[in-house]
Amino acid sequence: MVVTAEVARVRGGSLAAHGRAFAAHPTPWALAGLVAAFVGVRSFLGPPRWTDLAAFATVVALEPFIEWVVHSKVLHAKPMEVLGRPVELSAAKGHRLHHEEPTNLELVFVPPWVLVYLAPGLTLMLFGLLRPVHLAATTLATGAAVLLAYEWTHYLIHTTYRPRSRAFRRQWRHHRLHHYRNEGYWFGVSTSISDVVLGTNPRAADIPVSPTARPWAAASVQGLKTLR
Repeated sequence: MVVTAEVARVRGGSLAAHGRAFAAHPTPWALAGLVAAFVGVRSFLGPPRWTDLAAFATVVALEPFIEWVVHSKVLHAKPMEVLGRPVELSAAKGHRLHHEEPTNLELVFVPPWVLVYLAPGLTLMLFGLLRPVHLAATTLATGAAVLLAYEWTHYLIHTTYRPRSRAFRRQWRHHRLHHYRNEGYWFGVSTSISDVVLGTNPRAADIPVSPTARPWAAASVQGLKTLR
């Protein structure tokens, strides 16, 4: 098994140690900065309203399904043939590398270029479309916050930290099945709700190990049984 130096440094470490390693990356800081910026904009636009709560709830409710669509349809998109040559989406290529080296924590994070292009585009679009305009700020702040939560969950699952809570234990196992059993199922990372609703949360015993799963897949899945 390939284990990066960063993973080795926090092997067997506390949750706080893993948190410090997580905070050493620029992506969490960028997302936290976006949350603070949009919260600041929202506070400038007046006092909270009940519609802010509705916007917050809508983003939180949709997030598992947005995550599922992006993960299954974009990150796992197969190469296309253009003018006789194979062309692969940059996001899909990066995610394929993540599957090839699941312990390489540098490949766990959303690439910075995604935030550079996505954040300004979404900001302009939502501020142009949503009315009253304060809904755009609330929506963007919530979106950045749930993405930060996703990044932390994804990161922690790929470290050597072993879950203690029952909820995280389930999600830890869920995502590891995606990597070490079959990447055609279990697309939810921060939650398994979307997989349950959309039919991609089968019993692990019913799904064969895929040819592209890592060589240590069988041992990894066997180890998952102890975390039920």
